[in-house]
Amino acid sequence: MRAFACGQDKQPDRGRQDYPAGELYTGQYHRSLRRAADALTDPSLIRIVSALHGLVPLDRPLHPYDVTLGSERAITTEKMFHHAAVEGLDDAEVIFLGGREYAELLLPSVPHLLLPLAGGMGDHRGLCRQVCEDPARGDAWWARAAALFTTLHPTS
Repeated sequence: MRAFACGQDKQPDRGRQDYPAGELYTGQYHRSLRRAADALTDPSLIRIVSALHGLVPLDRPLHPYDVTLGSERAITTEKMFHHAAVEGLDDAEVIFLGGREYAELLLPSVPHLLLPLAGGMGDHRGLCRQVCEDPARGDAWWARAAALFTTLHPTS
């Protein structure tokens, strides 16, 4: 499973028009995260962490919205526990691409979450570019995700 953060830049609000979640977010940062996610796994396993909707698959129709983490309408850690359980993230290797605020929203329910991005947005975009250009980097991230999962979920 691969999850990555949504973004502030979205398709325009044209009345009642919805967009697939995978097409709603238009910012450069989000697009770089998405390209890296596509390089890491099958699109059916990718989830966007939306400040309003929580974990959403790429094909889920969403209406443009203006909600940020911490605002009154934003997804809560408690609701994220439910989303993570429904998605089966407690029993999956998970790589998260995005900023710290979004990672902190997921960490309580997915303590084995691998956070391979460090630094600021520019650093994140550079690392995403590298994983797109070098499949071995993606393989290394998955190996780290597997090791983290095994450490926190030892078999009996």
